[in-house]
Amino acid sequence: MKRKSSPLLFLPLFFFFLLSLSLSLSLSFFSHSTNQDNHRQARIHSSPMDFILDKADEYVLDSFYRSLPAIPVPDLIAGLAAIPSLADSYSLLTNTTTPPLNTLKTIASNVVSASTAAGLTLNTLENDNLFRQIISLFHITLLGAFLMYFVFASTSYLLVFDQTHTKHPKFLKNQVKLEIQMSVKALPGIAVLTTPWFLGEVRGYSRLYSHIHNVDAIIEKTAAAINPPSSVIQETFAAAIATGTPSLNATALNAAAHATAAAEHAARAAKFGPLGSIVSPFLDGWGYVLVSCLAFLFFTDCGIYWVHRFLHHPRVYKRLHKPHHKWIIPTPYSSHAFHFLDGYLQSVPYHIFVFCVPMQKYIYLGMFGAVNLWSVLIHDGEYKLDSNVINSAAHHAVHHLYFNYNYGQYFTLWDRIGGSYRKPKYEEHFELKSKAETWKKQAKEVDNFDENGKPTAASDDSFKPKPTKKAL
Repeated sequence: MKRKSSPLLFLPLFFFFLLSLSLSLSLSFFSHSTNQDNHRQARIHSSPMDFILDKADEYVLDSFYRSLPAIPVPDLIAGLAAIPSLADSYSLLTNTTTPPLNTLKTIASNVVSASTAAGLTLNTLENDNLFRQIISLFHITLLGAFLMYFVFASTSYLLVFDQTHTKHPKFLKNQVKLEIQMSVKALPGIAVLTTPWFLGEVRGYSRLYSHIHNVDAIIEKTAAAINPPSSVIQETFAAAIATGTPSLNATALNAAAHATAAAEHAARAAKFGPLGSIVSPFLDGWGYVLVSCLAFLFFTDCGIYWVHRFLHHPRVYKRLHKPHHKWIIPTPYSSHAFHFLDGYLQSVPYHIFVFCVPMQKYIYLGMFGAVNLWSVLIHDGEYKLDSNVINSAAHHAVHHLYFNYNYGQYFTLWDRIGGSYRKPKYEEHFELKSKAETWKKQAKEVDNFDENGKPTAASDDSFKPKPTKKAL
């Protein structure tokens, strides 16, 4: 009998996803704030991608774009500005004197005219042009994805992967080649969908920040006099800078910045009432870096679990996630061997986080690289960690073998909450993992699942859903 998936199953998971988001937003309220206007007026590299794009422009892209033919390109900012607001659009379209189709044609004509009025060409675009940034970021993202995939996966395959797995009856012929081919096809699509997130970071919409300590950010902002001052001390120094007061010097600036930072820190701590003295060390500097890293892991682990479990819904699984489960016995190269929408959806929590929660840009870059490496390591087949807390390679091997368990990314918490946790059997994944009889048993169990990865009547009872108790 076919197992039915109840939509109620996802309600507790969605609740905990919202709980994670609430926690993250609370952290962002009591911590740093980025300065979008500051970034837009002067490139201060508020995100790692901004820094990478700036260096790529300086050393490669500026000369590359200048060498291109004078192909006309649209001014996207002007074109977007020509689009009427929703209220104006509704008013125009409901105007009885003009047919709606004519109105739409007029709006489209205005947008085209506005976007082409400047006469921009591909070889004359400035490095802050929106169209150029989109093109550049796509290629940087794609190149970075290929580099990370091949460096991490190849290193793990050559140095860590247990090669005895290639003898498993469920290991496919030419599997590594097939995994690489699927990954190479998926990464361009993922890069297209990921580019808008990086564009948002570059244009100052994320909450990534540069300085570990708030006082350093205040010094930078006050000395540059770019943003409106946020305190009396900063107003004083902004006025002094504007009038060229001779007494203004680095010592005075430093003292004022420290005083401002201390006042802002005390105000944030006061919001926690009697707990202020306890949380105070974690509201700035390295203490906050630690909190933001923990929040990143908590938020993304919950988000990926929810997305991953959604991808196993029968209506979604065959279209998106089933290609990844072609690899019953995965290798590090299977870490990115999936449908491009599958891979993108599971990456979304990483990007959402830094648009909700302030995080130091290089810490984020390190965490982003680490989670990509982790995705490779949980496919390496080297079962060294027998843990009830960490979602290890052994746990993920259970997921690839038996489909409906261990959806989590780093931890087992959400699988325990969602009732999808299955502990790897010690005798199968650690003590006797390479024994022929163990492999034969696993292969038989896999064959008893249907095309959607659901247990059938022939499956072992441990894979079947537990019968619900009827109310008396």
